[in-house]
Amino acid sequence: MNFKDIISQLETSKESRINFYFVTEEQNQEIYALLVHVMGYMDKLYLVEVIFTVLKELLMNANKANAKRDYFSREKLDIQNSTDYAKGMSRFQENIIMKWNEQLERLDGGNYYISLLMKVEGKSIHFAVENNAPITKEELSRINRRIEVAKNYNDLSDAFTDVSDSTESAGLGLVLIQLLLKNSGIGSDKFKIFTNEKITRATLSVPDVTTPVEIQTDLKTKLLNEIDGLPPLPHSLTKIIQLCNNPDSDLHMISQEIERNPALSADLLKLSNSAFFANRSQVSSILQAVKVVGLKNLRNLLYVSGVRKIMDGQYGKMMDVWEHSSRCSYYARYLATENNHTNKIADIIAVCALLHDIGKFLLLSVDRGFFKKIETYQRGADSGNSTLLEEMAIGLSHPQLGALLAEKWEFPQDLRVAIEYHHKPFLAPPELRDLVEVIYMANMMADFHEQKKGFYAIDKNLLAKFNLDNIDVFSAAVNKVEVLYKKTNE
Repeated sequence: MNFKDIISQLETSKESRINFYFVTEEQNQEIYALLVHVMGYMDKLYLVEVIFTVLKELLMNANKANAKRDYFSREKLDIQNSTDYAKGMSRFQENIIMKWNEQLERLDGGNYYISLLMKVEGKSIHFAVENNAPITKEELSRINRRIEVAKNYNDLSDAFTDVSDSTESAGLGLVLIQLLLKNSGIGSDKFKIFTNEKITRATLSVPDVTTPVEIQTDLKTKLLNEIDGLPPLPHSLTKIIQLCNNPDSDLHMISQEIERNPALSADLLKLSNSAFFANRSQVSSILQAVKVVGLKNLRNLLYVSGVRKIMDGQYGKMMDVWEHSSRCSYYARYLATENNHTNKIADIIAVCALLHDIGKFLLLSVDRGFFKKIETYQRGADSGNSTLLEEMAIGLSHPQLGALLAEKWEFPQDLRVAIEYHHKPFLAPPELRDLVEVIYMANMMADFHEQKKGFYAIDKNLLAKFNLDNIDVFSAAVNKVEVLYKKTNE
């Protein structure tokens, strides 16, 4: 995909067409990277996740439709005959869906195609997914039923428990599309499906003006009330934070305040003696530790200490979240060093990574089962952003919840931004984008190690920026930093 050529075509209102025999996860990754360029050109970056989720679902459906027809042809079954259709579909799951990796080889260079089309008209942009597999009456009936079902829902939570279609593993796809378009402000009426004896075409028109619908759920209300009920950071820590923010502060006074808190003293000594500060001699006094780490790093450590005390006290020790955050923090330091960002963002990088998921504590504590259901739905898949599903189901995502907590506890701007945009770095303020991109990549590397995300779920633009846009290079980098991380925790 030549991004410059495609943008050039769109600028002149020409239709851009990208053709496939079978859309792979690697190509989906390229489509996402392309959409960042295209929607940036349209000044609609905030819609990237929505558009990508819709297009990916449509492309997957086109893949399945073509694979189905190829299968019916090989089995000498007439897809338009209801008896043959039932017979073929009874084996479709086992012979096609369960052997999905074989379908690329079967369809590559064959008679079936899929096209992704884009065209700009004024300030609107139109997308279409087309394939040469006409919809059967049974398929059209099923599609219409799903679209009708979607009209009954205001959010995704009901759909998770209501909608299932094991016949073709369609699941929540079309329901999700309808909800996304309605709640994003694009409008479900902007999505159409057309079929004739030759092709099927699904179209999506994105208007110039979109007004998102604010999703109201009982869970959202509960979460907001939970935030209101959380205590402020401990006074003993905020007192030291204020001293750190005062340019006239006396280091001896700050050290004396820290010494009154044994747990904080231990954390500070551990940080000052870590490899990140590369000291030649062991740091043994609090005053010396303050001088080594600096007031900004000390302030950041205070935020971590305060948040951990509150979260562990309110919700118990959620070690899975803290373990992921600790790994992400180490990975972020590694990336910052490898990419010469150390001097610019060293003061904040570790704490941003440690606290990037604080919103998850709220989701897990209020409804752990539902959050895990969302996580499981996308686990290991090269899917889009799971935060979009959280927004669809609850009305708030864990980065948004984290940002609300950061505001409540008066975190500095760089920390707030890193928490809020760690899944959408392209939306971060330009002056802080480098910082957020490091947190994003560290988080994705940690997710990859923990088998929560696949390589092709990662933004290709950022993989290229970090020189990790090859799956073997990326895997080797994750393995390397994981070994180093484990050594620090032995």
